[in-house]
Formats: sequence, structure tokens, C-alpha cells
Amino acid sequence: MSPADVQTLVLPKSGWVLQWRADGFWRDLSGLQYRDELDGRHRAAEDEWVRWSGTYHQQARGGRGPEPAWWVTYGELTGDAAPSVVLADGRRPAVCVLGKVWACEWWSGPQEFAISPSVT
Repeated sequence: MSPADVQTLVLPKSGWVLQWRADGFWRDLSGLQYRDELDGRHRAAEDEWVRWSGTYHQQARGGRGPEPAWWVTYGELTGDAAPSVVLADGRRPAVCVLGKVWACEWWSGPQEFAISPSVT
């Protein structure tokens, strides 16, 4: 794969990175690993990439440090539209789409959130 075959989304609050390849594979990585790859200090291994399966399996990550912290949830699209994310405090953070994966991030203290998958 050439770099032109990879789309990259860097989430601004967390620095977390999602990548989508033209051949239907995707991966998530930390901002630090992404910078190391850009600088040539690290090369992505093929087993870091996951083939898009079309099944709903959401993942989440949280920041460290004093509250509030960053929070990220992401997963594969199961329909034509991105899911919606609703935080326990009622906020609805923006959801980004890259290829056939989606991501959502926000700043807050720890709280529950709900994801409504897209409907085809």
C-alpha cells in the first residue's frame, strides 16, 4: 500500500488516530505512535490492521490526568450513516466518519454514554 491509499483522521482533543486503507482495512493508534511513524522511527506492522467486518463492535479510550479528561469511542459503520453518541449529561458530541469507521471524542469527567448504531 502506498501512503496515498491510506486516509488518516487525527482527533484534535485526544490526539488519537484512526486510519482507513483503500483495501478495506483500518486501525487505531496513539498520537505518539503516529508521530513516530511519520518521523521514520517506527513502521506499522501488517498485523496492526484489521479487515472491516461490517459488524458493530465499539471501542473506547480515556485520557489520563486531572478531570476533565478526553474520551474517545469508535468502531465500524454498520449502515450508511454514523451512529449517534449521547453523554449522560445530555451532550451529543460530533461523530466523524473515515472510510467505513466512525469516531467521537469529548472532554468531561467520567460519565456513561449511549451509542445508537446507524440504521440501514
